[in-house]
Amino acid sequence: MTIIHVVAFKTATPSTLGLLTTSIRALKDNCIHPRTGKPYILDLRGGKQISTEGLDRGMQVVFVMEFENDDDLEYYLYKDPAHEQFKKSAKGEWEAIDVVALDFNNGKF
Repeated sequence: MTIIHVVAFKTATPSTLGLLTTSIRALKDNCIHPRTGKPYILDLRGGKQISTEGLDRGMQVVFVMEFENDDDLEYYLYKDPAHEQFKKSAKGEWEAIDVVALDFNNGKF
């Protein structure tokens, strides 16, 4: 079963959302598996947060990524150079002031 990674962002300045969203979408091609030399994010989708329930904690954009296995997710989270650069930019120049991340095994309860 694949692993799903959900991440949502809130930025201090709405004008930085464009750079953040463009950069996170580029990770699908820029995150390269260390053994295969190929992109390893199976799927990446996202968009503007539109829930009207009032439970969004101010998050502005949400992304859903799919990985083949736990090892690929762990590499992405803690070692992938492209993701590390993204995290640095998100906290710095794109002013991400809040982030929520959740992971789950697809179909496993």
